[in-house]
Amino acid sequence: MPYPQDALITSRSTLSSRLATQRVLILDGSIIPLTLEEEQALCAFVEHGGGIVFVGNAAETYRGYQLLRELLGPLHGFCTPRCEIIARAVDSNHFITRRVDPTFAIKDEVYLLEQIPADAEAVWRTTWQYVSCTLAYTRTYGHGRIFCTTLGVSPATRAHPCFQQMLARASRFVGGADTQERTVRVAMIGYGAIGFEHGTAIDAVPGLEYALVCDRNEERLALARQSFPSIATCTDMDEVARDDSIDLVIVSTPPNTHASISMQMLQAGKHVVSEKPFCLTTAEADTMIQLAEEQQRALTVYQCRRWDPDYLAIQQIMQRGTIGPIFHMETFIGGYAHPCNYWHSHEPISGGVFYDWGSHYLDWMLQLIPDPVESVRGIEHKRVWHDVTNADQASVYLRFAGGQEASFIHSDIAAALKPKWYILGEQGAIVGEWRHETVKTRRWSGDLIEERLAPAESLPELCVFTYDADGAIQRQLLTLPPAPSYAFHRNLANHLHFGEPLAVPPGQSRRNIAVMEAAKHSAEQGGETIVLKC
Repeated sequence: MPYPQDALITSRSTLSSRLATQRVLILDGSIIPLTLEEEQALCAFVEHGGGIVFVGNAAETYRGYQLLRELLGPLHGFCTPRCEIIARAVDSNHFITRRVDPTFAIKDEVYLLEQIPADAEAVWRTTWQYVSCTLAYTRTYGHGRIFCTTLGVSPATRAHPCFQQMLARASRFVGGADTQERTVRVAMIGYGAIGFEHGTAIDAVPGLEYALVCDRNEERLALARQSFPSIATCTDMDEVARDDSIDLVIVSTPPNTHASISMQMLQAGKHVVSEKPFCLTTAEADTMIQLAEEQQRALTVYQCRRWDPDYLAIQQIMQRGTIGPIFHMETFIGGYAHPCNYWHSHEPISGGVFYDWGSHYLDWMLQLIPDPVESVRGIEHKRVWHDVTNADQASVYLRFAGGQEASFIHSDIAAALKPKWYILGEQGAIVGEWRHETVKTRRWSGDLIEERLAPAESLPELCVFTYDADGAIQRQLLTLPPAPSYAFHRNLANHLHFGEPLAVPPGQSRRNIAVMEAAKHSAEQGGETIVLKC
């Protein structure tokens, strides 16, 4: 949830009217000097139950004012030069820091607080030359609350997602939000390979409880109980729908059932997380989204690879403008090996190759190029593995409204690998080459065993190429950022408890399905170009 933009007051002309109409004010120190009457009005505003969020230069600016000093409390600190500051949450269970990234880094000039009021509660801290300093604290004043952070001086810091989240939470906190939560009880329908991953994340995220697993296979239910002894189990998903204690359902069944089961759970008043792909047709997606809106329930898709380190690194490069606007993108996954003999390789259930790894790769591509897709072309080859119904290789070619082009290839008959990523921008390029990793172990006899991992099991080597003023091409090998822990599930809980935006809103997933469906239709028509607007 973004912080209330109209609460930020930067001019004296709006201060008096906002004091009369708003419950929360945000001050950044830009209104100077304050008159005695304005100081009195601000103090009275908080004393009678209002809330003020002080950001950026506000603490340093206003700590010398007689009345505002009472509001802020006694402060003592010093200014840093512009440098990297690493913010660390003090208490992970505080309303403002619950389920957020526990640390984040900004580059800014910051007024570090060596002393805060004795009755204040530090929320964010940093370390400066081996001394702990406060970056943000809360304090009660009369019947109201204040939140003060010395972060937020520069526009870059104010635009940082963690700072935005901090301000949104702080605004709710000083506005008198209830800080208690009712735990969201989660059920899973279909305990497959992903069941343990979901359960581990749910157990690790405050505000969620792994309560029930439903599967027709008793052996899988036994595995679920072994891993999560406190859960209940059942074999009939109608029981899940009827259970009023269940708030949210994760649909982890084969793709051809996602739509029907999700709609049944939405009809029963449950929030729904669908495994990818969202469904198989745009008609199904539209019906699901409409039903979720009618039922006023959350609907999202577990696009877990949005937090893969290589994708995060590419996002960061794009946000910095290092290679300029993208105009050409190629992605690839595959090798030369027999497909699995599970439902993933059976098109009537899985939807086909476009819906398999395409659920991840097309999602990445559509996030990196947000312009509307204007046309889709799909091509499939069936040449080698005739004992499964999925195509041996599938290619998708996209054209966007901005003239960009992108392609994705998934192949089980590729004896030589293309790069995972090949991205061209107006000022440079990004190339992600597959790494060939081996795991070495020994037999009981001491013989060495080397097992070569599939390319998809390793992160790629990611390089950025840029053109400098002298006409030379510079190559930089990127260090990939760490994948954040349980990012999807933390966001899900924050959405349900705080109303923060879903990381994967259903409209984005609907766009993915529209492209996959068009690619499949194109392939069935011999590679005919399908005109699309999504």
